[in-house]
Amino acid sequence: MLKLFLDIILINLSFILAYYFRFKVLMFIAPTSIPVFGQYLSSLVFITVMWLAVFRLVGVYDQKKFTALIDELALLLWGVICASLVLVGLLFLSRGLWFSRLVLANVWWISFLLLAASRLIMAYVRRLLYARGFALKRTLVLGAGEMGATMTMKMIADKGLGYQVIGFLDDDPAKAGRTILGLPVLGPLYKTKELVREQKIDYVIIASAKIPAETTLDIITECERYGIEFKIVPGILEIIASRVDADELGGIPILTVSEIRLKSYNAIIKRFVDVLLSGSAIIVLSPVFILFSILIKATSPGPVFYCQERVGLDGKLFKMFKFRSMVDKADEKIKELQPRSEVGEYIFKIKNDPRITPLGRLMRRYSIDELPQFFNVFFGTMSLVGPRPPLPREVEKYNSWHKKRLRVRPAITGPWQVSGRSHLPFEDMVRLDIYYIENWSLWLDFKILCRTVPVVLTGSGAY
Repeated sequence: MLKLFLDIILINLSFILAYYFRFKVLMFIAPTSIPVFGQYLSSLVFITVMWLAVFRLVGVYDQKKFTALIDELALLLWGVICASLVLVGLLFLSRGLWFSRLVLANVWWISFLLLAASRLIMAYVRRLLYARGFALKRTLVLGAGEMGATMTMKMIADKGLGYQVIGFLDDDPAKAGRTILGLPVLGPLYKTKELVREQKIDYVIIASAKIPAETTLDIITECERYGIEFKIVPGILEIIASRVDADELGGIPILTVSEIRLKSYNAIIKRFVDVLLSGSAIIVLSPVFILFSILIKATSPGPVFYCQERVGLDGKLFKMFKFRSMVDKADEKIKELQPRSEVGEYIFKIKNDPRITPLGRLMRRYSIDELPQFFNVFFGTMSLVGPRPPLPREVEKYNSWHKKRLRVRPAITGPWQVSGRSHLPFEDMVRLDIYYIENWSLWLDFKILCRTVPVVLTGSGAY
């Protein structure tokens, strides 16, 4: 309701500012006639109602559509464009409305800036309130396994997300009565209905692919009955649902899974964007390349660049470029340190790796060591956004479904980097990569690139 009220005020303010900007600031562009401000103002009631109706139609007020603030701003921009085009159409059909073309041209960018600013401010205030414990959504997590624990850890670590986890439900008898991350396992899944009412739950997260479909449907039905929001962590079959088409064969219904989206024209478009952006980045960052080349050479013996063999598109090997952040010949010590890996058997990563140099630790924290990979992107062995390139020894341990992440070019950043990096278990990383492959779009790439910036600047999850 607050958002709607602010939109009404800001839409009217946008038209008033556009009027004054046209007839008071741009006076050097002589108009044929200047409308009386009172007459102009009287038409704003109709225009405001029309704009709000367009916003409603395109989904600007449908909060469930937004997975991130950038999605909301993008839909807002689309709403403003559609509303402006509808107004232009009405001007052709009705003589009762009168606006100069410059007023209309100014209205759309002024209104978008004001409406976007209001949403940014509201999002900032909302995070502050959440961080201080106000208006938190009481949340129940169904599934006390690795996925449930990972999601809960994220919600606990960032109170600004607005979740207060009450506890877990899980059918595994071994987990009954235990505490995970300081939160209790409150019982089996059949207690969902009871706890939702007793604990006044606002949000339910189904965070396990092992829950039977019938149980999931029962839980969804109860959540809808009590007006409780719910989210489902998808399994592999749910992830590929975007490529499933219904058909029939001899009267029998069948499902056909189409080819992944990163093929043919889409692959050409993505490659064009990669070349354009990576070439620009190499030019802009050339002083940084020179500076760190000198620092690396001056602070530790060995080469400036570290070229490591990685597995790329369709399992082909390539050389990935990095600034050297470890002592020379660091790979020879991997077998000795393998038991200390903190990301499971598939990936070797440890905190406080003794092989990392002091300068290397700084570079790794802010991903400076990854910058030479822009050359990999430019030469075509990598992309800007996608799954991270694995090592050959890691791929040898892959299950068959893990290898799906090799269907596209590996990349500098991807969904794993912006969703936890080294804190995220391997299985969850693969699910994120498969989701990216199944749902690729330029908009998704843009969102991941935007989310990469704060992750890099804060050094979140990097080691």
